[in-house]
Amino acid sequence: MGFHAAPLLVGLRPASLLSFRKDRFEDFEALLASYETCFSCKGIEVFRVVEGEAYVLLLFYRADGLRRHFSQAEVQALLQQYGYPCAEGFSACLEHLRLRMQVQKSFPHEIGLFLGYPVADVVGFITHKGQDFCYSGYWKVYANEEETRALFDRYAHCTEDFCSRLEQGCSFPDLVRAV
Repeated sequence: MGFHAAPLLVGLRPASLLSFRKDRFEDFEALLASYETCFSCKGIEVFRVVEGEAYVLLLFYRADGLRRHFSQAEVQALLQQYGYPCAEGFSACLEHLRLRMQVQKSFPHEIGLFLGYPVADVVGFITHKGQDFCYSGYWKVYANEEETRALFDRYAHCTEDFCSRLEQGCSFPDLVRAV
């Protein structure tokens, strides 16, 4: 989790989407519950996007940051194009995402908005069907390449630092920052 979600855990990103194969853990639910106190006191919430017998897809997010992102008119306009009930609030949008994932059996392209991706990049991905991007890193970039490359560099440095500190013996809860 430290490797895949470090930018979220230290407050650089508003959200991370992680898939877990439950049978790789002695007791997945107990493990997740053991981190719940750490997450909640640091402002991180967990939403079960999709769950089956063997796998679970979890959205870890900082509610304030993601709600701020969702308050942008262009984010709401794009979500409404896909039937999201933005007027009913953020929780209703999360539930709609869960429903879309169950119905489509794949990732709806607007999921990038739930991860805090720039609207221009989400629209670019949808318009160009994932092709003709100017750069690819944590997501496919269609606008503001230089600025996004710098952000990706910060994410990579953060991940390296977070994992290095874990390897040196720092505890996971001590590394997760409140923002």
